[in-house]
Amino acid sequence: MLPRAAALPPGASPGPAHLPPPPARLREPQPPPRGRAMASAGGSARAEAAGPQGEAAEEPEGGSRRWGAQHAGARELAELYSPGKRLQEWISVILCFSLICFNFYNLLFYLHLEHMPSVIVGIFAGVITADFLSGLFHWGADTWGSVELPIVGKAFIRPFREHHIDPTAITRHDFIETNGDNCFMTLVPLANMAYKFLSFSPEALYETCPWECYVFALIIFITMTNQIHKWSHTYFGLPRWVIFLQDWHIILPRKHHRIHHVSPHETYFCITTGWLNYPLEKIRFWRCLENIIQAVTGEKPRADDMKWAQKIK
Repeated sequence: MLPRAAALPPGASPGPAHLPPPPARLREPQPPPRGRAMASAGGSARAEAAGPQGEAAEEPEGGSRRWGAQHAGARELAELYSPGKRLQEWISVILCFSLICFNFYNLLFYLHLEHMPSVIVGIFAGVITADFLSGLFHWGADTWGSVELPIVGKAFIRPFREHHIDPTAITRHDFIETNGDNCFMTLVPLANMAYKFLSFSPEALYETCPWECYVFALIIFITMTNQIHKWSHTYFGLPRWVIFLQDWHIILPRKHHRIHHVSPHETYFCITTGWLNYPLEKIRFWRCLENIIQAVTGEKPRADDMKWAQKIK
């Protein structure tokens, strides 16, 4: 309650001496400094509060906007997408889906009812393995290497650098550009499976059918990982069945993946289902790997990623 003003003598006007002193301003409590251990949780809260445009709202030190298609680094990286790369993606997609159809037909031919318990376990294990491998590859390409590396730099590391400074670029990619690299990575195991179906005896194929189902599930989810990743950045026009799978966390949800896109992009690398992100973060799996590699090589994690993010012209 404010103090009451003192009574004034007749004819006197109120002056500074008669005015009540202003109330003392309450000091707002200051939050304690937060260490690295809370960075991921804080980033998650900020990213989820930001809504669909949260990925594009982060700004670096200095105030210049870091994200978006107009970023100098994003424009330069997008221009490195070559006709030769496009041809490689087309060939990879055609071969991959041709082999998938051939192998799926043969799996159904050798599949029997007594295989079902092993097949169900194998499919679940294939999904888990695909999620871990997506995180391992994503972490490696995000954290190490350079766009200037021969062959792999422009072909495979470039998209990861572009994605961090223009996260929605992937939503403008067509099916071939989105999935070409993942299809390329599955060609060898798919070809090996097709070779077995053409050369092994029916008895041997019957015995190995549960294992081949595990491998096939792993291949399917690796093939679809970047499409699932694209859906996690898409906020309009998604089919209802995709939204259903995201809402039930059968595939990577949109809110879940925003955690990774809080700079400096050092956590939640698994992008197939995202099931392994929390346990791997809990045991500091990626941080331990980074510390070992940095101690052995002297290389700093995400140095090339930050170099592209800081380009201004």
